[in-house]
Amino acid sequence: MAKKYDVVVVGSGAGGATAAYVLVNQGLDVLLLEAGRMLNPPKDFRTHTWPWELKFRGHGRPGEYDGLWKINEYTDHLYTNPRKDAYRSAPEFHWTRLRAVGGRTNTWGRACFRHGPLDFKTKSKQGFGEDWPVSYEELAPWYDKAERLVGICGSRDGYFNMPDGVYAGPAHNPRCTELWLKDRAAKIGVPVLPERTAVLSVAYDGRPPCHYCGACGNGCDVRARFSSLDVIIPKLKRKSNFTLRTYAVAHQVLVNGEGRARGVSFFDANTKQRYEVEGKAVVLAASTVESGRILLNSKSRFHPNGLGNSSGLIGHYLMDSTKSGAVVAAAPALKNRTRVNEDGAGGSHMTIPRFNYNRKNNYSGGYFLLLGTGFGRGVSSAGTAGLWGTDLKRQIREQYGSTVSLRGYGERLPDFDNYFEIDPEKTDAYEIPQVRFHAGARDNDRKMMEDMYGWMEQIFRACGAEVLPYKKYLEPMGDATHECGSARMGTDRKTSVLNPYCQSHDVKNLFVTDASCFVSLPGTHGITTWIMALAWRASEYLAEGMRKGEIA
Repeated sequence: MAKKYDVVVVGSGAGGATAAYVLVNQGLDVLLLEAGRMLNPPKDFRTHTWPWELKFRGHGRPGEYDGLWKINEYTDHLYTNPRKDAYRSAPEFHWTRLRAVGGRTNTWGRACFRHGPLDFKTKSKQGFGEDWPVSYEELAPWYDKAERLVGICGSRDGYFNMPDGVYAGPAHNPRCTELWLKDRAAKIGVPVLPERTAVLSVAYDGRPPCHYCGACGNGCDVRARFSSLDVIIPKLKRKSNFTLRTYAVAHQVLVNGEGRARGVSFFDANTKQRYEVEGKAVVLAASTVESGRILLNSKSRFHPNGLGNSSGLIGHYLMDSTKSGAVVAAAPALKNRTRVNEDGAGGSHMTIPRFNYNRKNNYSGGYFLLLGTGFGRGVSSAGTAGLWGTDLKRQIREQYGSTVSLRGYGERLPDFDNYFEIDPEKTDAYEIPQVRFHAGARDNDRKMMEDMYGWMEQIFRACGAEVLPYKKYLEPMGDATHECGSARMGTDRKTSVLNPYCQSHDVKNLFVTDASCFVSLPGTHGITTWIMALAWRASEYLAEGMRKGEIA
């Protein structure tokens, strides 16, 4: 007889690995299914490869990745190529998939800001959207646990609605251009604060501090930045009650004669052979879209519209951060400055948090402004249109290290009509029905975009910087890679899919611990520790329920 596990977890990214970690440490026998392979960081991450060592200077073959910006010549062997595993969307949707142990935590943006009391109660405290069935105060203890596991470096700024967290070390020192922006933005009341990031500034939990190669987005070969591959999986592999199966492409959650979950059906990614594994409970954390896809494909006589979908809401209320294009400016005072190593911890060391709380706006919600500064690995050709030869080289040398970019990451309001569904005509390489997207910008997003661009220009003007030509636009949904909300939590089974513990209303031994459960998506550029806190809380609830015999 095949082994029956206590819990089968699908997905080894932030939500799945956290769930497995908690459940294993609660003494449960856990099988973790991962669709991709195990990675070897020193071999698989091209963090120390220079652009000129690559055929396309790091960008990759033009047009190869259909606009998915995280896929490039450094990472294309990690991500799913959208042309080889295609999906349909109208309007355009950017679905970025990384099938490997650790999932997208291998190449994520690493921002770890807590979301505050107003973010959990947008309807009652801000007058729009829907309230979460949990409060910040209720979730805070699990934020603490997640942050201690991750190892976050930041400063206790006491900023409104952005609670301070548990920090393993101080924030990374700001770059010259970031300090320059901070001092001048303060004159018009715009805050510029240190990033709270999952990249170590000090040694922590057996991991070294960052050595500042500046390539965190391509992966880390020394474990200085958090990924579930580097931090959680090694801890789990030491446990006898943990099993990891790679190359396991989940297809459906299987049900028993009473309509309860009994296990998972999956395909071996190499042989395309179909297998079944049994578990007393199932946790889906394959990412928002993949988990929804699995649920919608898990039809049976008990669940004709998909597993746990009596509300008809799975796939709906899909959200992603409202992401603007960038505005770039050159600071005359910083032109031709001395070249120094400012690679830092990858990305920005400072950020502009939401600052519109006390303003009257013609839209709902707020946004962060993400900075881009310093001496990058590549040279910029911003503002060089029409130049050639000596003049072009002179301009590039002059501007190198003097440019600053700003880009908005804003709140996306939940909307039933932003959704994905099973495509009736398209399947993937395993003949699993694919999803198709119907999700795009709404009036609130466009009004927010105008405000983003207005403030980005105003900040640069206050700095005395020269704003380079730009075009106003919003990136397609999915581009920020903060997909969430398609199996929202709530207390009413008619208006939600999951309860406040990420447990299915319909199937008591089924949990979803990725960002599917989100009720709202505040303006920010990071939700990973939020996912982990919710997953940790849900997994403790599941373990306690199994001990009491209430679940399984």
